[in-house]
Amino acid sequence: MRRGIVVLLFWLLICLYFFVQSWRLGLGTIRAPGSGFLPFWVSVVVGILTVVELLREMGGKLLEKAEPLFRGKRIQNTFYALSFLFAYPLLFDKIGFFLCTLLFTGACLKVVGRRKWLVSVGLSILVAVASYTLFVIWLQIQFPQGKWIEPLLLSLGVRLWR
Repeated sequence: MRRGIVVLLFWLLICLYFFVQSWRLGLGTIRAPGSGFLPFWVSVVVGILTVVELLREMGGKLLEKAEPLFRGKRIQNTFYALSFLFAYPLLFDKIGFFLCTLLFTGACLKVVGRRKWLVSVGLSILVAVASYTLFVIWLQIQFPQGKWIEPLLLSLGVRLWR
């Protein structure tokens, strides 16, 4: 038996263990999740991914075209992405959730993804509005509000969704 298959079977057993134990803890509901809710769904997702990889591995399709991790890649993209990830929580309290998410998504798309300006701006607005609608308006999570955009969005969103 190949080493990859043994490792995947090990992970499958770990997922099965967490699946059973989190079920015993109690899942609860979506509105009132129990203590086993998150580990249960994480074990389901990781278990599905493990089964898919196990089927690929048993099918004999090994990584024939494997190449070194950073060959032909721009290492500066890693630096930029990490810089944006560290800047996000630093700016989060100062400029608010919406504007911080907008800038983070736009910077990642433009600098790391090398997208055109129109695509970067459009997608970052779409992601920021969708995440604001989901988290702040629907789930009513209280994030820091900026001085400029969030009060306007909150009043507009409350009028639209009620």
